[in-house]
Amino acid sequence: MSPRERDAARLNARAAARARRAAIRRRARRIRRSVAGLAMAMFLSAFLLIYVQLVSGHDPALTANAARRKTATAANRKTSPATTSGSETRSEKPSSGSSGSEESGASAVTTSQS
Repeated sequence: MSPRERDAARLNARAAARARRAAIRRRARRIRRSVAGLAMAMFLSAFLLIYVQLVSGHDPALTANAARRKTATAANRKTSPATTSGSETRSEKPSSGSSGSEESGASAVTTSQS
């Protein structure tokens, strides 16, 4: 092999190596972009799903709290006479605008959420 052929082979090898590195970089960039796009699409779809559910008034947290409150109130009403042994237990809380009114603890709490 002559020195000229050797130099040409080196140049070809270097050019081939540069082309290979460039191809690897293009592939890595394409993979990164597709992963980032997929992650963004998944986040936006989940966010949109939750947003639409809350805007339409179907808040699962509020529904669960209402059901839990309803169950607790029903349980208190069922167990209240048996645990008091004939005496009444009422929480005396002064209400604004009325004097001397007594209310039971379960029905005295009302909340309004908007």
